[in-house]
Amino acid sequence: MDPQAPQDELNQIARRLTSFAWRDIKARRAAGRERIDNGLRNAVWFKNDPVQRCYLCGYKFCPQARDLFLRRTKDPIEPHKLVDFTRPRGIKSRHLRVELDHVIPVAEGGATDEDNLKLACGWCNVVKSSLWSVYDAKAWSSGVINHPSLGVISVPQPFWTLRVVATRARCEAPVGCGARLTSHELFAAPRNIAGALTPTNLMVVCREHDLWAGHRLVSPRLLPG
Repeated sequence: MDPQAPQDELNQIARRLTSFAWRDIKARRAAGRERIDNGLRNAVWFKNDPVQRCYLCGYKFCPQARDLFLRRTKDPIEPHKLVDFTRPRGIKSRHLRVELDHVIPVAEGGATDEDNLKLACGWCNVVKSSLWSVYDAKAWSSGVINHPSLGVISVPQPFWTLRVVATRARCEAPVGCGARLTSHELFAAPRNIAGALTPTNLMVVCREHDLWAGHRLVSPRLLPG
């Protein structure tokens, strides 16, 4: 690359190199993933019969998500007008779809088979990506919002919420509760209402014991970023 070339020409070359590199990355990723055929897709779905839920958060898939996953329809799911500010699933249509997640990522040697594939909502699948630990995610909150009823409050990193719910996998309400991830959707809530929503201050609750049940849903416009 000629350092004396005009800046716009250098920018154009840089864009071309970036585009080439990105195509190479996508090709390598595709080569590392085996194609998931309909037989394997159906096997994983019906393995969870009669109730199919996201294995990471307990979200119960809607009939339209089921039909999309089983390729009975191509109609997209409408994004939600209000989302949970601690887990903003529904801003995009993909968040509400059923996806197959490699429990052990392909990049780490995970196989594309029935034992290593789990049903996940699109939001959890995107957030989990290839992360395994809260230490792989950013060490600070996503920012703050001016909540309509709670006032100024921090928003946890998405992976913090996912990791806390997925690993504890049961309602931690002080009164005692039998709700578990396999039968209920679970949520992240603060142990100390005045504290920041960091991993150490997050507890897992079911809908029945969620003190924030009436405060979770906000307009996506309020969320940072």
